[in-house]
Amino acid sequence: MAVSFLPSVLATTSFLSPILVYTIGWILPAVTFAFLFLYIESDDISDIK
Repeated sequence: MAVSFLPSVLATTSFLSPILVYTIGWILPAVTFAFLFLYIESDDISDIK
């Protein structure tokens, strides 16, 4: 039963590839750069040890 279920799941999730490409290629770096920019530009010296 599990073997016949796997091809149907993979066929219905074929739209995930383009979504993951844009997520990993654009959204994840943008969020990371924004977080690092805000962290670097913070004026609170007590955070740095």
